[in-house]
Amino acid sequence: MSDSPAGVCFDMDGVLVQSEDHWVSAQRDEILPTAAPNDDIPVAAITGRDYTEVYPDLAAEYDMAVGRDEFEALFEKHGERIYGEHATLLDGAHDLLSDLRAAGVALALTTSAPWAWIDVVDERFDILSQFDAAVSAEDVDGPGKPEPDIYERGAAELGLAPEACWAVEDSTMGARAAVAAGMTTIGFRGDGDETDLSMVDHVASGSADLGELLLGGTRGLPE
Repeated sequence: MSDSPAGVCFDMDGVLVQSEDHWVSAQRDEILPTAAPNDDIPVAAITGRDYTEVYPDLAAEYDMAVGRDEFEALFEKHGERIYGEHATLLDGAHDLLSDLRAAGVALALTTSAPWAWIDVVDERFDILSQFDAAVSAEDVDGPGKPEPDIYERGAAELGLAPEACWAVEDSTMGARAAVAAGMTTIGFRGDGDETDLSMVDHVASGSADLGELLLGGTRGLPE
């Protein structure tokens, strides 16, 4: 665990981009009831994971009424709407990223979202210019979160060892991935939810908290 980061890997959804409430509603009210109308699939079963990977696991446990292509198409339809119309940028995100860059910290975006959604977010909020690297699950030749591959790739894109990097994650699956990669991990609770983040090193509740942790390392800050 590093005392201060040489690089920071940011998750997108639920951290920099506030889209999780919209995704929870879409999954709970439309996607999962359409996919398995005879079962009550919990949203937690897929939160933080690459939507292109979850179908086999769901099909092994639940009575799926749609095939894999139709299941993924449901996510793609809602993704276009959520990122294009409803998602918002974390308050203070640009200032936080600019301050980290000014302090010499390398930045990577490490997200399960496909590039089609990342591009929509960038078109609306102009965030990719703040990053030295951006890695989608589409770029990784290996399993998605909670496996560490995407974070190992993010560190490699920055030219750093994972142990020299910190990660910021809001989901259990994402936090497990970052911890498995060997990164000091901040659990982000921007909406104060009760997601299991018991495996992380620190918890932040907003961009100000993130700034204190990332720019100040852990010196003088409470666990």
